[in-house]
Amino acid sequence: MTVLPLNHPTLLYDGLCALCNEVVRFLIKYDKKDQLRFAPQQSELAEAILNRHGIDKEAALRENSIYLVLNPNTPEEKLFTRSDVTVAFLKILGGPWASAGQLLRLIPKPIRDAAYNLSARNRHRITRQYETCPIPPPAIRHKFLA
Repeated sequence: MTVLPLNHPTLLYDGLCALCNEVVRFLIKYDKKDQLRFAPQQSELAEAILNRHGIDKEAALRENSIYLVLNPNTPEEKLFTRSDVTVAFLKILGGPWASAGQLLRLIPKPIRDAAYNLSARNRHRITRQYETCPIPPPAIRHKFLA
C-alpha cells in the first residue's frame, strides 16, 4: 500500500492538463495553512489510491475527473469526485473561500456536475496539454507527493 502523510487532503489531478495545473497553482496560492498535497493521476501513488476505491487510473483520465482524498490511509479515507472536489477544497481553504463553497453546495449536485463535466470535456480546447508533468519549483516541492 502506498502511504500518504496523514491529515493532508490530497488532490489527484491530470498532470498533463494545463487547466488542472492552473487549479493546483490556485490552491497553492490560497492554501495559507499548507494543508493540501498534490499527486498527478499518472503517478503510481494516484493509481494505488484510485484502485482502493475501485477506479481504474486510465478510466479516471478518460473521464476527466479530479479527485480529492480526505483522511488518507485511515478507515475514514474518503474520495471526492467532480464538483464535490471543488466544494471540499473551498471549505479546506477557509475564509471567504469556505463561504463560496457553501454557496456552491446549495446548487443541486446534478447541475454542479453537469457544469463540471462541460468544462472537463473541453479543457484541452480551453488550454494546452503538456507532454510531461511540470516540475514544481523547490519552494513548493514538498506539496507534491509523486
